[in-house]
Amino acid sequence: MDEGDSMAEGVQGIMSAELLPRVKVALELVTSIVGKVERLLDLGCGDGEISLLLGERLQAREIYGIDVREGAVSRANHRGIKAYRLDLNIESPSFPDEFFDVVSSFEVIEHLTNPDHMLKEACRVLRRGDTLLISTPNLASWVNRVVFLLGYQPYNVEVSMETIVGVPYREGIFGMPSGHIRAFTLRALKEILEYHGFKVVKVARASDIHPKNIFFRLLDNFFSLKASLARRLIVLAVKP
Repeated sequence: MDEGDSMAEGVQGIMSAELLPRVKVALELVTSIVGKVERLLDLGCGDGEISLLLGERLQAREIYGIDVREGAVSRANHRGIKAYRLDLNIESPSFPDEFFDVVSSFEVIEHLTNPDHMLKEACRVLRRGDTLLISTPNLASWVNRVVFLLGYQPYNVEVSMETIVGVPYREGIFGMPSGHIRAFTLRALKEILEYHGFKVVKVARASDIHPKNIFFRLLDNFFSLKASLARRLIVLAVKP
């Protein structure tokens, strides 16, 4: 991914990336609209597990990836992905204009100091009429609205690089900060995509990694029926 640890890698050993609610929803969303593709680019590919899942669903002939961490790039290359080490905040890939049929970015934009640069490059390398698939935590999720009302720090809005502070429940899957420095509502995510030349065509939503508490799980599943309240946002946009 970028400076922060990959969210997908953070849950490996706990559950397969294919079973993550946001990944399942994203795969179903993109395959319901996009047919077979030639080239796919995954921005912040991590070790390439999700890149491969997406590539297999779209029957991509070539799968490319970009990540800032050398180790992640090496693992992605071993999986058969054409992965390159690059800082998405400031560096531009050497791909030609309009080279890709699909560009994806899973849980990356919230880690970037300069998300505008990544979106500009995504628009540049994407063919006209083709698809950007992006996911990120939802700042305005139902749980964040509740905890903020009670005086707590919203989830996925981190104020420390060393510890999780201010939230009511800290013993979750991620014991350490993951490097979130940008927080998006659905409205903000749609508007920044439109600002950079994309047209939003479909919005999906996903619950979080299911908690053990069954009551909380039922609440999460219920509120996740509405995208603006869901824990995770998945947006499909096209380059007109």
